[in-house]
Amino acid sequence: MRILFISTMAGAPWGGSEELWARSAEYAIEKGHEVIISVYNWGDLHPQLNLLEKKGATIILRKRIFYGMTLFQRAKGLFIKKMLAAKEIRKLSSLRPDAIFISQGTIYECMFPEFRDLQLNTNAKTYIITQANSEYENLPGECRKTGKVIFANATKTYFVSERNKSVAERQLALLLRNAEVISNPANLQNIEDLFWYETECLNMAFVGRINSTVKGLGVLFQILGEQKWRDRNWHLNLYGKGEDELYLTELAEVYQIKDKISFKGYANDIREIWKENHLLLMPSTLEGTPLALIEAMLCERAAVVSDVGGNSDLVKEGLNGFLAEAPSVYSFGNAMNRMWENKSKLKQMGIEGKKLANKIRIDDYKKIIDHL
Repeated sequence: MRILFISTMAGAPWGGSEELWARSAEYAIEKGHEVIISVYNWGDLHPQLNLLEKKGATIILRKRIFYGMTLFQRAKGLFIKKMLAAKEIRKLSSLRPDAIFISQGTIYECMFPEFRDLQLNTNAKTYIITQANSEYENLPGECRKTGKVIFANATKTYFVSERNKSVAERQLALLLRNAEVISNPANLQNIEDLFWYETECLNMAFVGRINSTVKGLGVLFQILGEQKWRDRNWHLNLYGKGEDELYLTELAEVYQIKDKISFKGYANDIREIWKENHLLLMPSTLEGTPLALIEAMLCERAAVVSDVGGNSDLVKEGLNGFLAEAPSVYSFGNAMNRMWENKSKLKQMGIEGKKLANKIRIDDYKKIIDHL
């Protein structure tokens, strides 16, 4: 079978959203399928793409374009710099794939004009993978009408959390009979118990794209800039890259916490992060079921997270972390304060978190291919 994987990831060369389709593509190659992969052109291929190419995948690069950040703008495909991408997508259609997987980091990217036209004008089976959804936005009428057609006509729609699926049904005003919830694959093998770094300073980590809007980092910095937090003994390490690093550096200066913040860039080994950090912070405004959270739990680390996406399925208040009702200064600040009052329990909370994480299915990427 000829299988085409299309990633809509346009914000960075790689991210947690890419792991699921990439694992599925690798598994498809192992099963003897012909695999074609289409991603945006970032120059040098990401190591994961190099690996897939060596294993036999054909890599096709698309010209990068820009879409607005709101759900409405994503769905309408506004603020497009060039529509050359549509021609490139038509070229993919000419390859006559038997199955097309569109992996979208955020929901409704599959409704960008070129992806929409591909799905509505193909004889191939189409599958939509959604990694994240916004909880607080709605689709305008014409977008909702188009969305209903695309999602209903897909052979299968995959979500990485039940919450994201139910929010999509509310936004579309459509029960998705073809939807299935699957788990993201953890980026770890042979996980051993990690050494707990004993220190008076509480080392906290953020892992992910440095995007303040989606990841809530501005809110986190505002909380940490309060006098009571400036007086406490802590350090925040941020792992990843993104467009808001300069903004957050300036914000740290405004809140007088610059000396307590370190931008670490990408980490090649997740274990190295958790050897020196005690706690994960995720004040996100939208998520699916984040790999960073699963991996932290597998490494026996507690977390403070906002109640979006699948976070509440993984973090149980007071057992393995702390759950903020909303990604706001008030709610996330209260969760942070509860964590501080219980910081002597964080090691045990991490142990409890690993027990929960070990129950997660991390090989669902195989199911996607086996059910073709």
